[in-house]
Amino acid sequence: MPKIKISFSVVFITWMMLVFSPHAHAIGLRAHQTSERVKVFYTESDSKGWYAIPRGEVTAIGIREDAHAQELMKVSQPNSKVTVRLYSAEGIKKGDELFVINKRNLVVGRIDVKIVYRDASFGHVLIGYGNYKYTWTGYRVVQKIEESFSRTAYIYKARGDYYKHNGDYAQAIAQYKKAIEVDRRYPEAHAALGHLYLKDNSLAFAMKEYAEAYNEFSRIYDNEEKYLLLKGMTKAKYRMAYEFTISNSARKAHVQEGIKFAEEALKIYPDSRDVNLYLARFYYKGPEHEDVKAKKQFLKVLEIDPQNTEACLALAELYRKHDNDEKALFYARRAIETNPNTDAARKLLQKLEK
Repeated sequence: MPKIKISFSVVFITWMMLVFSPHAHAIGLRAHQTSERVKVFYTESDSKGWYAIPRGEVTAIGIREDAHAQELMKVSQPNSKVTVRLYSAEGIKKGDELFVINKRNLVVGRIDVKIVYRDASFGHVLIGYGNYKYTWTGYRVVQKIEESFSRTAYIYKARGDYYKHNGDYAQAIAQYKKAIEVDRRYPEAHAALGHLYLKDNSLAFAMKEYAEAYNEFSRIYDNEEKYLLLKGMTKAKYRMAYEFTISNSARKAHVQEGIKFAEEALKIYPDSRDVNLYLARFYYKGPEHEDVKAKKQFLKVLEIDPQNTEACLALAELYRKHDNDEKALFYARRAIETNPNTDAARKLLQKLEK
């Protein structure tokens, strides 16, 4: 019997907290408004309209922080920044396009989403930029039906990650594709597909997905995700350049693009051994034979990984090519020390010691 009383008390207190909480109305409002569909119009004379999903309400209107930099006259414009309390943040990401509508469902402002975060008092909030001359607090913010589906795309992406982690690549690919069906511009899902295709040696498919992700690069929040995308593109370009019989012009294009992606990846993680190594290979083997840059990159690889046999051997070859036998000997011997079974280093050492 005491257990029943305690349970009843807990339920009663919880019910009281929900009913009289200042957020209770907002919770009910979110549940209702995120599921309804409204018809929106651009002008008074627009009879066709289009359907949208309410995503939140305007809570503040102000001046964007960098407004002065956007204007030729360097004069900050009022009503250029909007703060919106979201009913739900699912699927709302930087770069999304939302619209402010008035009481008659007329569009009075367009929102370019810049920041989405969680506020301790108001829950999920977004900040966007645009022209809000005719916007007032309390006005609803909506998203086009076809774009609003993106809020569920991350669920499929998460499922894909789960299957990938457990080695079920077929199911992972299926889930990533579902995420893209829901949000066709979802960069993380495209990148995840690219990684799997690259692992499966399907380079053309990998680059297609990587290109889709790269086109939406600004939507990727996490630096690790950005780095992995650029690393994957670097690796794919290297393999496309050197694992197939192609024309010199095609190889040169792959090398140039690979260098570009590698340099962008290194802006995020300068001490990435793998990307520094790929960049060194591009310079070393590329049509331009950029020996100075190759040497610099291989030395960088050895800073990060002193036991890297490939870097030691490449440096030995580079110094021998430029008649510096002393350093060539040093790196050839170092290559053998790091890997005693390196035949290439032994052959080079024999030539240098004659």
